[in-house]
Amino acid sequence: MQRLVLTARLRQGARERALELAGTMPTHPSTSGFARLSVYLSEFEVVFLIEAPEAELLVREILNDPVRATEIGPWLPLFDGPLHRADEVYHWSGGTGDAC
Repeated sequence: MQRLVLTARLRQGARERALELAGTMPTHPSTSGFARLSVYLSEFEVVFLIEAPEAELLVREILNDPVRATEIGPWLPLFDGPLHRADEVYHWSGGTGDAC
């Protein structure tokens, strides 16, 4: 399983709209190839955690497909700058011993 984290700074006053969009996320995104999809929101940032067998490839396919790219479209006006990747530099999971 691969984890991919994408983050963006929010425009001032965009948090409420981000909460609305998060509330309309698909209940079962597994139909799109995701194993897990989480959205974290602070006052100033949004973070998307994507888990899938090939998360990076999956996200690239979505962004390069004009139809599927509309899934992220409503979020774009909320961003104050680009959506960018955050590299995982450490991970620990109990019992599996996998640390990055």
